Amino acid sequence: MISIIMGSKGSGKTKAFIDKANSAAVEETGTVVFIMKGDRHKFDLKSSVRFIDTSDFELDSYKVFYGFICGIISRDYDITHIFIDSVTKIVNSDLEKLSTFLGYIEKISEQFNIKFTLTVSSDTADAPDGLHKYLISY
Repeated sequence: MISIIMGSKGSGKTKAFIDKANSAAVEETGTVVFIMKGDRHKFDLKSSVRFIDTSDFELDSYKVFYGFICGIISRDYDITHIFIDSVTKIVNSDLEKLSTFLGYIEKISEQFNIKFTLTVSSDTADAPDGLHKYLISY
């Protein structure tokens, strides 16, 4: 299952996103992973959430980022939820290419029974057609 929290900067999506990650850490039985570029929200998360800062890695495309996520999954067999903050900023790419990335993520989500929740900093009116089915309100 994939969910996307999308909204313009300052719309409150980050707080809702962190709250969802902390709730998942309490409610789910497996490992919850939180991926973002930088570490400014590291201490807002429960200590049981596995925090990953991508700024030390050259993740310059969605394909490279997909491989990165597969590496994380291969290391921890009990991951139940992966949260990805500002996915377009992590790979420095646009929304159009995000749809293809979501196709890859959807396959591993089903294969390994992992939920994915992502944030995208953009107005929902700018969302390409391939993203609409994943959008959730916050």
